[in-house]
Amino acid sequence: MKKSSIALILLFEFILLTVSGCISSDIMSSGNVSSDSTSPDEGEGNAGENSRNVLNQIDTASYEKSSPYLYWEYELGDIIPENISEGRGNTQDCVRFTTDGKYLAAGTGKDLTVLDVAGKNVLWKKTLKGNISDLSFSIDGKYLIAGERSADGCIYSFDASTGEEIHRYRTADDLGTDENYRNQPCIYKIKTSDDAVYIAAGRYWKDSGYELASRVYRFSPDGNLSWKLPAAENYPRSVNWIDSSLDGKNVVFSTGDWTNSLEIGAVIYSVDERGSLRWKYEIPPLRPYFVSAAVWHGLDISDDGSIITAFTGDGRKYLFYDSEMKKPGDGKSEWHSAKYQSNVTAPEELEGSVIYAYGENAKIASEDEILYLTGATLPAYYPGNVPMAYPLENSLVSCDAETGETSWTYSLGGRCAGIIYSPDERFFALPVRKDTSSGNTQIHGIHVFDSRKPGNGNSKLLWTFKTEGVVADAAISSDCTVAAVELPLKLKNGDVTGKHRLIIVR
Repeated sequence: MKKSSIALILLFEFILLTVSGCISSDIMSSGNVSSDSTSPDEGEGNAGENSRNVLNQIDTASYEKSSPYLYWEYELGDIIPENISEGRGNTQDCVRFTTDGKYLAAGTGKDLTVLDVAGKNVLWKKTLKGNISDLSFSIDGKYLIAGERSADGCIYSFDASTGEEIHRYRTADDLGTDENYRNQPCIYKIKTSDDAVYIAAGRYWKDSGYELASRVYRFSPDGNLSWKLPAAENYPRSVNWIDSSLDGKNVVFSTGDWTNSLEIGAVIYSVDERGSLRWKYEIPPLRPYFVSAAVWHGLDISDDGSIITAFTGDGRKYLFYDSEMKKPGDGKSEWHSAKYQSNVTAPEELEGSVIYAYGENAKIASEDEILYLTGATLPAYYPGNVPMAYPLENSLVSCDAETGETSWTYSLGGRCAGIIYSPDERFFALPVRKDTSSGNTQIHGIHVFDSRKPGNGNSKLLWTFKTEGVVADAAISSDCTVAAVELPLKLKNGDVTGKHRLIIVR
């Protein structure tokens, strides 16, 4: 084909992209829309793919929706800005929609606020004893369950429409407590199913060395305790995440050691709605680089409970078919290999240092696709140097569910708070915090995707919404309305960009 013909085809495809709106708009926090142009992050997200995939992306990337706009902004009060040169901040602001998208809950510090989205007004607001660490509405929207980090480490159940406290449970009675805030009990994850609430809670402290204590709970939505695991003692390990099938009959969680000091592996547990063990799977440490193993937020189960994936902090991925895990210890991961074929990120030796990208989050997108989210580049040995960024740091990685092989990657440019799905599992959002290595403030914002679109990450991308500050957390409804918490950020020159606010984008 002649060069002139190729040029005309590419020009036609670019015009088609522009008029169809599939090139993401660079929208600043003021809500103003800039000219249509591809952001640097979007270009990096398709690195390494061949020209055939690029053409497929162009063919399938048209989108019928207009560019997103700032629907509502709600000020959340002054806080100390995060520092761009430091890692994850201490702020744990979180935001959650009801299943129907009618109400929105925001937890910032000790303040809990529930808002009516359509009416743009506050339904109720109250202050808890500790800093809010997680939130979740019951599936029917009648109750709001809140967890905190505090000396008491309470789990609350509120009437979602009035804010009346229905029930409170003090986890410090199980886990112990401390005067030091960092060593106090914390509710790490709240997961609601059709008629139950599952919770992972724990704390850590340091005497002669690190010590860990964790529990897993099942409550009714109105706060009544059904059971806790273990029943009479704590796990001497961390339990940072829990998930369940939609009917609540298959519950998965993991124990491990995120401190990398106790010389223990991670264990994936599956229990039923009564708390009885269904099966478990042990993951050994990735030696010689690590002496312990743990799953941070990288654990997910399909709605029907048939598929489970685990993503360790050191970058290994595992896939389990529930029907093949017959009893405790009996069964195998479909992908695991003693070598690195099954790793999303493998430790690499560079200039006398060993680096890797942290395993942040995992999501079963469909029976054919599994998504993994990587974090920042870290040294395998502490103290250690990071001579360069790991190639797959701060990226969304799609893997084929049958083979475990990588299908495509999408670079975010900064650390992401998680893979956030809508209730109908169609849309998902990636809220980007910051880039601590380069200090690039242009990467802050929200990336929103349509999982039903074919192709790679850029093909599925609907739009991005840029913010001046960093995005701490986000939620997305089934009509693709996104709520996010923005935090102010202190730059290297001392200036502060962004502000502490709740934004709703449509």
